[in-house]
Amino acid sequence: MFKILLFAVIVTLIIILSARYKKMDPTQQRKTLWRVAAGVFLGILLVMVVTGKMHWVGAALGALIPFIRTLYGIASQLLPFWLKHKKNQQHSQGANTEQPPASATAAMPIHEALDVLGLSGDIEKGDITEAMIQDAHRRLIQKLHPDRGGNDYLAAKINQARDLLLEKIKAG
Repeated sequence: MFKILLFAVIVTLIIILSARYKKMDPTQQRKTLWRVAAGVFLGILLVMVVTGKMHWVGAALGALIPFIRTLYGIASQLLPFWLKHKKNQQHSQGANTEQPPASATAAMPIHEALDVLGLSGDIEKGDITEAMIQDAHRRLIQKLHPDRGGNDYLAAKINQARDLLLEKIKAG
């Protein structure tokens, strides 16, 4: 008898609530539908915890699911600002690491190139060979490469000095 009475009350509530639901405007209907769905979901979780079918931690995690919709709304509004910030940050970092400073690419005299590589002698007399330049370059770049704790400026200067001296040797 109790089950029949409970069933009749539930059916009556559904009929009354559906009549109210039909009279609402579409935005109110959507809000109400989400609230009812969340309430039913939380009710099912509560019943499962009470009957021992689900651990309480699982129910707590499940109870967070209705809030995901709210978090999604907030995230979709903040995402463009975060992406713009990230792009500006990468652009400013990229400008520092992709190209050496302008002073590193300025024209370098031969005597400065020899000093940078730690070589002494006269390149025009043949005191300095291509192998000496390559060895000096390799020794320095291994110590001062940006991947090993050096910086872009020093690496650019070392490379520029090597290139200048090798061109000078090839030119004769």
